Amino acid sequence: MSKTGIKLLSLAILSISLLSCNNESTAPESTERAELLKDPEGAKKTKPDLFATVPFKKLPVVDTTNFDNFDGQDKLSKELISKLHLKSLGADYETLHTRYRLALSMDIDLVVITVMAESEMKTYLVSYTKENYQVIDKILISYDEIAESMSRTEGQITANEVVVTGYSYWGEKPEITIKKYRVDKSGKFTLKS
Repeated sequence: MSKTGIKLLSLAILSISLLSCNNESTAPESTERAELLKDPEGAKKTKPDLFATVPFKKLPVVDTTNFDNFDGQDKLSKELISKLHLKSLGADYETLHTRYRLALSMDIDLVVITVMAESEMKTYLVSYTKENYQVIDKILISYDEIAESMSRTEGQITANEVVVTGYSYWGEKPEITIKKYRVDKSGKFTLKS
């Protein structure tokens, strides 16, 4: 076999090895994420972070969660909803879903959570204390309804501000409302005047 043939064969073997290693390393992670969302205590006793499997997104983020772009994955179990104190987000809603985390401060967790009913969907930015998962504050950043399709909301999140824009189509002309919130390092959201 020529030197070129040996090089090509070596590259092919190396590529196959890397692909199989890559596939093996991602499958357990997604399985672990699914198990942790179902039973946070049963998945790994050594991992106290209930958000350990929730992916991070880099700022700035524009959240336009709606029925057309939501895949319905990452449904939270009743136990996790209780541990994360999420009853206030959607007592009448059928499902709650973790979406992603945002890195803002070492002392708090910022998590985006969607609550969903048959014809209505709300997405919240929720700030938590890291040590005991107490809710510090929450704001609605995205809203969609499909019963009349007459209103929707979307949010833009940066390191120190959240801009929530609401659209209402009930009148002759669309009505647009904009609310700006300051993001405090302590996890509080303060409406700007």
